[in-house]
Amino acid sequence: MSLKLSCQRRLASRICHRLNWIPAFAGMTLWVVQAFAVGPNPIGNEGNFPPEVAPETKKEKFGFAGLPVVGYASGFGTGFGAVGSFYRKEPGITPYKYELDGQIYFMTSGMQSHRLRFDYLDVAGLPLRLRSMIGMLVLPKENYCGQGMRADCGIANANPNYYLTRYWEVFAMMDARWRLRDMPNKVEIIASWRGSNYEIGHFDDKGPYPGSLYATDFKNDPGTGFASVIEAGIMLDNRDFEPDPHEGYWVETTIRESSQFWGSKWNYIGANLSFRGYLPLDPAKRLTLAAQVIFDGMVGEVPLQEIVRVGGSGRYFNTFGGQEIGRGLREQYFPGRLKAYKQLELRYDTFGFKAWIWDIDLTLAAFADLGLVAWNYSTIKEEPFKPSIGFGGGLRLLWDKAVIVRFDVGVSPIEGYSPRFYFVIGNVF
Repeated sequence: MSLKLSCQRRLASRICHRLNWIPAFAGMTLWVVQAFAVGPNPIGNEGNFPPEVAPETKKEKFGFAGLPVVGYASGFGTGFGAVGSFYRKEPGITPYKYELDGQIYFMTSGMQSHRLRFDYLDVAGLPLRLRSMIGMLVLPKENYCGQGMRADCGIANANPNYYLTRYWEVFAMMDARWRLRDMPNKVEIIASWRGSNYEIGHFDDKGPYPGSLYATDFKNDPGTGFASVIEAGIMLDNRDFEPDPHEGYWVETTIRESSQFWGSKWNYIGANLSFRGYLPLDPAKRLTLAAQVIFDGMVGEVPLQEIVRVGGSGRYFNTFGGQEIGRGLREQYFPGRLKAYKQLELRYDTFGFKAWIWDIDLTLAAFADLGLVAWNYSTIKEEPFKPSIGFGGGLRLLWDKAVIVRFDVGVSPIEGYSPRFYFVIGNVF
């Protein structure tokens, strides 16, 4: 698949025209770039810590963290399940040598979300990191509010399933990183593959909901099929502590492609550029301003459930709206092939305590997520300019200096300030 140079210039002009409307994104990009100058002190080992803040691992150690999960979402019912993590620490390697974490979650509406993930650092003594994940999603009531910034689930319709789609998915991911340079200013090249098998409908009832908006917009290709995606890029990392950074930066750029040559039903190309910056606001580094900026674009044949995904290493969630990007809005409220996202978090470390054998540190957080999308390159000028926002607060539990357990509550004026609750392992960024 190729694009002519003249076409590229026209598309670039349209993109720049739209981005000129959002100077806040550019300003945050400059702020993140400034973080290059305030990275942590040099260190002499494989880890991510400057010496004065590095959690000391004196010996090999096994650990685990786990909590039950109970939740509620309007229209979807009550949810219950568990999240857990098992890890092994070794001297000179942070935050762990390897980690296995998982999630099991059911809702009374029939929704299911299960995954198992494995992360292994310095494999066989090499500067190699390997990660893999398998999982299953069953979503009998996933959202589809429309295309791009024209999406709107607030318009009344007599069909109770009008703004819903349904599908189930089995997926697998493999990710490899080769370290070219150690900290400070670590550099890694990354390569990954993901396979996702989508079945539109439910186990015993195939196809989209009759009369739904999704059935109308995707009547030619409802989205059933296998997506096989390869991705490659480069990552720069100077965070002082990967699970819970207080200072430094992280930058990544990748290119991804789905092609029939490696088993995919669809052919498309995508690119991603992501910035993260962390700025301590007090000498003790208890108060931290954290920011993330993401630009992502796709061209080609793309089903909805690929459109809502953001490229980059290790990412597998739907946007804009949901537990990772767009907190406070229903999941994938605003889908689009072109995405510009900005997230801010103000984090304050309060106190630590011991729970049985674990050391736990409690952090309070306030956040705001801002998103702007376009359904396609050709619709940029036609779509309304109305950046969506969600904001809220939450708690972070740093479990045994290895794993973050996150609880967030988000609201959005788009959703009438109805609260949405999220309970997840890992920081958003």
